[in-house]
Amino acid sequence: MYKDVIIKLQIFLFFLFLIQMESFSSNVTSIICRNIENESIHTFKIYHNYKVVNILPNGYEFDYLIENESSDKVKSYFYQKRKNLVKKFILLFNLKDNILYDEMYEGSDINNLKLKDKKTYLCKK
Repeated sequence: MYKDVIIKLQIFLFFLFLIQMESFSSNVTSIICRNIENESIHTFKIYHNYKVVNILPNGYEFDYLIENESSDKVKSYFYQKRKNLVKKFILLFNLKDNILYDEMYEGSDINNLKLKDKKTYLCKK
């Protein structure tokens, strides 16, 4: 009898795991974007309500935290700190028009950042 309860519990947990995996996988959007200046291709994975992964042409990946998200826009960011320099990288996805703006800010501290670079990408899902 105890063995039957364990087996039923294992089956229940397995199905619960499958349901959870299905909901997680449907919550990811993959987007391929082309830099309009140099034609480089970046792949982005948006894990809704969590993070954006930027996959560079050379295979390097950077994780951005999602700051704001709606059905047609996603704003994400990450900070890079080195000695006396702080950089903030921002991705602004316009999912309605399939445009991405990639901005980089620099400064001596988080409260003193100035726009140093801005790139525009055309995207497709």
